[in-house]
Amino acid sequence: MWRFKKKRQAIRDLPELLATLRARIEEHGGQTYLAANAHDAVHRVLNIAHHEQVRLVIKSKSMVTEEIELNRALEQAGILVRETDLGEYIIQLAHEKPSHILAPAAHRNRHQIDELFEHDAAQQGVMPPRSDDIQDLTAYARQRLRQEFLAADMGVTGGNFLVAETGTLVLITNEGNADMVTTLPRILVSIVGVEKVIRDWASLIHLIQQPAMSGIGRHLSSYTTLVQGPKQAGSADGPMQLHVILVDNGRMALRDTAFEDVLSCIRCGACLNVCPVFREVGGHAYGSVYPGPIGIVETPLLTDFAMLPELPSSLCTLCHACQEACPMEINLPQHIVDLRRIKVKRKMTPGMWDWTMKTWARFWSTPGGYRRSVRIARLATRLSGQHPSLHAAPGVFAGWFETRDMPAVADQTFHEWWQKRHQPTSTDQ
Repeated sequence: MWRFKKKRQAIRDLPELLATLRARIEEHGGQTYLAANAHDAVHRVLNIAHHEQVRLVIKSKSMVTEEIELNRALEQAGILVRETDLGEYIIQLAHEKPSHILAPAAHRNRHQIDELFEHDAAQQGVMPPRSDDIQDLTAYARQRLRQEFLAADMGVTGGNFLVAETGTLVLITNEGNADMVTTLPRILVSIVGVEKVIRDWASLIHLIQQPAMSGIGRHLSSYTTLVQGPKQAGSADGPMQLHVILVDNGRMALRDTAFEDVLSCIRCGACLNVCPVFREVGGHAYGSVYPGPIGIVETPLLTDFAMLPELPSSLCTLCHACQEACPMEINLPQHIVDLRRIKVKRKMTPGMWDWTMKTWARFWSTPGGYRRSVRIARLATRLSGQHPSLHAAPGVFAGWFETRDMPAVADQTFHEWWQKRHQPTSTDQ
């Protein structure tokens, strides 16, 4: 309880803590920038890269850089970008988005990864992996990435926490790539959401274990990297320049609202791991960099429903598993219900969709209506000439059938069979 109370208090004190944090970072020789939106953050990074004539950027895993689509902007500017987290490296080669907050490439197996690496090796003119064995695949990635670690001009990271008391950036990883990204390039740019700021080290001690404990069941992540300013005189390594870009992008607007506790999310992935919908449809079905229950809530909120407003209505069964798993006790089910109410008040649901759902609910709310709908569906299937499967449907159902076939209704349902087999007889009277 203590940990999330401290985090909630930090959100309430955010303007004060941001001012303290920026002052401490600049005291250590770093530079800070508060980006109001994604465009501001990307523009700032591009300005730094162009001014310093950056040709190669290496990145450690960062959800906020996915959110602002930094990679695409850098590539369009002619700057090579390389993800160095193994999962992010895989999906970068596949030209995909992450499917999970902690395991971006969880949807791909080792055979598919081997194909990606072989294609990459052919393009680069290097030796491909010896086999699709996990050790061989990892060795290939290590060999490829080591050269780019050494050649990079700029490193880009996200951040798990920012300690205002000392101006310290805290990164927790399991591969150690963040240590390379933060020490080898001459320029380090850390792009962090403003909600990651906490007051002091006492708060950090209680929070730092939670991502690993709740996400993967370990007491602590393998690596904890602390960055406090650029390289100082007498230091063995570190960047010559440190730039910390603090991203708002809709976060500050959630303060002092019913959704304020969403900003306490520590990106542990626990809600994704227990969500039955996420386990069935996978992260890409959410259409956002933030999948699962937290994505259902956060994506519409951060964009004021401009992006994916359908998420709260379509990818949640209100089983409450996410709330039970969340170490920060964020009331995700209640937020999802509240977002549905907002959509209704704003009349955001298309009229045809609303009419269709109400009609469907009316039919299926009674046994008689359900049986009539089955008979109508059976007749429609036969008339469509698509027996035994229905491949298309009109209206609001069209999108569903673009990638799925609906099995035809059985010639005889269980209820119909039961009624025929168990007609009352004179002996039953």
